[in-house]
Amino acid sequence: MMAATTTSPDTQRDATSARRRRSPAWRVIHFLGSLKLALLLLATIAIACAVATFCESRFDTKVAQAYIYKAPWFVVWLGLLCVNLFAVTLTRWPWQRKHLGFVITHYGIITLLIGALIGSKFGFEGNVTLHRGAPPLDRITTGRSVLQIENPATGEFPVEPFDAQFARPTEARPTTIPAPGTPWVIRIDAHTENLGWDEHLVADDSPRAQPGIEMTFASRMMGQHLALPFVFRDGGAMARDFFGLAKIMFLDRLPARRSILISESQLVFAKYASVVQSADGASTGVRAALSADGGTVRVTLPDGRSTDLDRARIFGQPQKLGAATITVSEYWPDFELVAGKPRTASNQPNNPAALVRVEAPHPGAGREPRLEIAPTPSGIAYQLSRGDFLVSHGAARVGEPFPLGWADWSATLAKSLPKARIDSHRRPGATGMPGEPGLRAQLVGPDGATGPAQWIGYGDTATLAFRDASVRVGYGLESRRVPFTIGLKHFEVPRLEGTETPANFISTVEFRDAQTGAAQEGVAEMNHPASWPGGAFALATGLNYKFSQAQWNPKDLDETTLQVLYDPGWLFKWSGSLAICAGIFIMFYLRPKKK
Repeated sequence: MMAATTTSPDTQRDATSARRRRSPAWRVIHFLGSLKLALLLLATIAIACAVATFCESRFDTKVAQAYIYKAPWFVVWLGLLCVNLFAVTLTRWPWQRKHLGFVITHYGIITLLIGALIGSKFGFEGNVTLHRGAPPLDRITTGRSVLQIENPATGEFPVEPFDAQFARPTEARPTTIPAPGTPWVIRIDAHTENLGWDEHLVADDSPRAQPGIEMTFASRMMGQHLALPFVFRDGGAMARDFFGLAKIMFLDRLPARRSILISESQLVFAKYASVVQSADGASTGVRAALSADGGTVRVTLPDGRSTDLDRARIFGQPQKLGAATITVSEYWPDFELVAGKPRTASNQPNNPAALVRVEAPHPGAGREPRLEIAPTPSGIAYQLSRGDFLVSHGAARVGEPFPLGWADWSATLAKSLPKARIDSHRRPGATGMPGEPGLRAQLVGPDGATGPAQWIGYGDTATLAFRDASVRVGYGLESRRVPFTIGLKHFEVPRLEGTETPANFISTVEFRDAQTGAAQEGVAEMNHPASWPGGAFALATGLNYKFSQAQWNPKDLDETTLQVLYDPGWLFKWSGSLAICAGIFIMFYLRPKKK
């Protein structure tokens, strides 16, 4: 309890000095609560935060967290700061009324730091991708990289935190992790950010072998050269994604497609409406108009942009405007029809008319390009398409490149086998296409003997062999179980009026308690998260899971991704913040008057 009386500063200073001389414990307390120690701790934390801010801007948040915010030394340093703050309040003992604001402020800072440490240790951030109609999920994917190592004795997969980006394993300095339930250890001696599949087409004489081809793709501009093998699967076609920009498909036959180009003839007049005729009835959406004197042709594209062209200068010369090609092939200054044939009555521009030919892609053509390849009785044929429309086609001959129309990429048929299979193994930078993170691991026995090394891709599982036994190891993001399930009931994307621009993202989800089975509905939208279990107590204490809208799939409105936040240190954080504000208010505005 605070003393109501007020002691003079000199008397209190003398009592404090005498106490320090008599008691070793009080000398330690005064040292821990000294201003010099506080300045050292605060200066170090300030420098560390400045370095962390630089790391976040130069690299990313994970680097700052790994080396500073969540590093053991930084946690110890914050602990020392809490000890310093607690000790400095003891140096004022016995507390008087004038110390009230001082003590509350310091204990508020301690409470805030404790909340931050609890949130960092026991809380997490993650995400969950939900599909409407799919079974509810009870796992959240966090941002922490881990290894899941099989225990052969129990069949369980204990989780071992491991981020190769910061562990930096090398052959000279490998990382070793015990394999649970075995006398072996797992040695990790390499890491890459570009792990891919090294694949080649090889002959196969087995009865179930299917035809296969190997295509090579090259781009001088990008400095890329890669080989991709294809074989017929049990389901027929085999498809591959090409840098996310195009799709390559090996089919049993090429599908019939109509040409992507529309050829259109327009007889345009200066004084009358145009006469438009298309070969297949489709419209290019391009419109031409003639000036009153016939000297200028105005071309309006489907997006509304207009361009004026000098008719005499461009006559007979194709002009590229956007995706369309325009050619003025005929001109009559004084147009008239005689016996059904056009001619000019004079050289004066009394009735100017022109024949304009337009060639443009079909407006309904898809944007994603595709290369389709299939065997024919005479060899291998290919066709380039967009959506259901044909761009070009031809025969693919071994060793002869053909252009793809994707920047400067070209394709070459490198190999064609009647019975083949794909021989593949993983290695860094194998295909030349963007890969994924991965690490190389092997089992090591007590006698130093090692099993074969294997590359494990991020999000994959591999089996590490050792003599006649093996252990499965998975590498990827941590999947954390939660005490409830979450399922997507409905996902909605309202649009701004008259546009296709999203105005909001609304996910209606159902939470269900794993023990009681009690269900609760929540709505997550922009700036308004859903929560479970909800309620004032859960919100105040932080024992609450918050779900905010994170991503959506424009191609599938039955899918949504929610960000998940769980922070059990929230109660300490907000109560500590309130205590700091209250203490500062008391110190500056409720100070006792001097007698």
